[in-house]
Amino acid sequence: MKASAILCITAFLFLSATAFAEPAQSGKNHEPGPCRQIEKACMDAGFIKGDAKKGDGLWLDCINPLMQGITTVPGATKALPAVDPGVVAACKAKHPKFGQGKVGSKSK
Repeated sequence: MKASAILCITAFLFLSATAFAEPAQSGKNHEPGPCRQIEKACMDAGFIKGDAKKGDGLWLDCINPLMQGITTVPGATKALPAVDPGVVAACKAKHPKFGQGKVGSKSK
């Protein structure tokens, strides 16, 4: 095989490998912030954005009650997920207005 062919194959393999390589970590922690952790806990528990009329709305039936320390949610069809109080406190410290809206699904 000619040297130029070997060089072309080597260059192709190198470029292919680097194109699909994962980006280098910048040293930042890629964990979701505390408010995102609460949102994820609610979604993992089956709460759905825009589903408040059915009693399993993401905000009215889960995020807002958790952030406001409410344990019984009128109109909710699912139990609230367990969330570390430290995560709630960290979220409040970072975003004081997060989850401060109405609580409970609208009943028909």
